[in-house]
Amino acid sequence: MDLETDHSKFKEVLNSLTKEESITLNYFIRYRSVGELIALKELRALYGIQEPSKIINKLLYKGLIERGIGCYNVSSNLLKTLKECKTTLK
Repeated sequence: MDLETDHSKFKEVLNSLTKEESITLNYFIRYRSVGELIALKELRALYGIQEPSKIINKLLYKGLIERGIGCYNVSSNLLKTLKECKTTLK
């Protein structure tokens, strides 16, 4: 999905997030880049996400986060679009 050019699609995707997806996305917005193992452990232990790898894969598919080498990063397009739309997540 091209979040950079389609703000209405972006808002639609954000509004369709489940509670666990929203919590997970907020985690990555807050910490920007997190090691894979740390992210899985923290999301499970601190945020109560039952299956963090499943939720992370959904966010990867939606283009909201990206996989780096041994880490996950919030999508730069997401951050840019959030800033342009002056939108925050719940």
